[in-house]
Amino acid sequence: MHLLAYIDPGAGSLFFQALIATALVVPFFIRSQIRKGLDRLRGRLSTADKTIATSPPPDDDVPPAQP
Repeated sequence: MHLLAYIDPGAGSLFFQALIATALVVPFFIRSQIRKGLDRLRGRLSTADKTIATSPPPDDDVPPAQP
């Protein structure tokens, strides 16, 4: 009895699409993670941290205006 290795065309194209997408995304993800790690080692703030650090504090001690 011979077993034939057959991949359905739909499943095969889905498999190849997943391989190609992974091959394209992994370098960008690794590069961003390396950049974040190096920035932390150098003591730099990320852009999200910069906005939090430079935004003025809320005006909680100002009483509301009376009509």
